[in-house]
Amino acid sequence: MADRLAHGAGRAARRVGYEHEVFRPDGPEPPLDPARLVLRAHVAFVLPGGSVGAPSPLGNPYRQAWADWSYLRVGDYLAGPEGVAFIAAIEPPKPMLVVMANATATLVRPAAPVATGLNPYGAILPQTETVLMAGFPASLLVGGMGDRTKVGLPDDSRIPGFVGLVPAVAGVVPAVADLLVNERDERFAIASVERVGGVWRLSLIQAVS
Repeated sequence: MADRLAHGAGRAARRVGYEHEVFRPDGPEPPLDPARLVLRAHVAFVLPGGSVGAPSPLGNPYRQAWADWSYLRVGDYLAGPEGVAFIAAIEPPKPMLVVMANATATLVRPAAPVATGLNPYGAILPQTETVLMAGFPASLLVGGMGDRTKVGLPDDSRIPGFVGLVPAVAGVVPAVADLLVNERDERFAIASVERVGGVWRLSLIQAVS
């Protein structure tokens, strides 16, 4: 039954979807490297509720995806005419759940102090950071809780908060105080971490100078 459902979903995708390249991460290195291309498959994206009668809502990265999921896995990337998405859940007989990417994320871990007690310099140095995962397409949207500026005056604006969604990669566990760096070299401090299925949901605070 599961095979028949997957085959039917694939037939529907060939009718109304587009051909996508499927990339399969095998570690913390950039997943869209041509060496990680595993197959090409037709995929059709629809709104989270299943509708095709309205445009995609702004600020909602989730989509249903119809495809022959027999050959796909949670965490795979789908790259096609509509953009890049990663698979968040495969739960037959329901369609797949994917996350549309709008950023490229690298997770880094700042180095701990080199010695106990007083240290000569306490700021984060990029050359001492450990890269946890690099070059992963991800969702990065305004949301969650921000923080006050460094001055902290009552009429000062707040530092913006963001919500990041990245695929759960084997051997990589983000932690509070890790940093997310996007393709524009903007840096975000992780304030909370939650794993939901095959996705790490990160509450972020943008670092401002």
